[in-house]
Amino acid sequence: MVGDWTFSSRTFKLSTGLLALSSILVTLSFFTPYWLQSFSTPKLPNPKFLNLGLWHACFNGFHDKGHQYEVKFVGCRHVLLEEYDIIRGELIKPFFVATQFFFTICFVGMLIAIGLVLMYLLCIDDYYRVKVLRWIGFDLMVAGACGTIALIIFGAEGDGRDFMPDWEQNYLSWSFGLAFVGVVFMYVVAVLFIVEARIMQRKEIARESQEKQAYPMERTV
Repeated sequence: MVGDWTFSSRTFKLSTGLLALSSILVTLSFFTPYWLQSFSTPKLPNPKFLNLGLWHACFNGFHDKGHQYEVKFVGCRHVLLEEYDIIRGELIKPFFVATQFFFTICFVGMLIAIGLVLMYLLCIDDYYRVKVLRWIGFDLMVAGACGTIALIIFGAEGDGRDFMPDWEQNYLSWSFGLAFVGVVFMYVVAVLFIVEARIMQRKEIARESQEKQAYPMERTV
């Protein structure tokens, strides 16, 4: 692995470094509960909704809109826990499920890309290197596209009046920003890996042509 990394091109090293950065950003956004956040104002010093991520929601005295239950929610919990069953329809909107679905595909695609890079460095024959680089590039393109869909859906609906209470105080927060930057880097890394595959393929073609030209000369000798 050390030898493969040492003799790798600058493009591959840059691609791997940016993939690591993108992976950190996407992972943080995937697990942190700050895709949407409420900010207090003089008119609303203690908002009932605090912040929300893909998998966790934080409240401060939040209750169901119909006031059918006397339960008030305080603190942060996983959105799929039984405690949130009575507000499941208000919390898990169809657009939110779609955001979870597409960004989960994005996250899994990132993990696959990391696995392919490690496989490329550890155990891939030279014959398959170009193909693996292309696989990484196309995998990141698909992951980036799914991440983009998730960001568009949540960006359009997340801070709307039909989701969390006091929607005027709710804003897209830093977890959403990290996801945006991470997805942008995915596209950049995908292009770099595809370019690296193209460069390596051209080098292999040139080397093969040189070997074919040298072979008859060896026979005449």
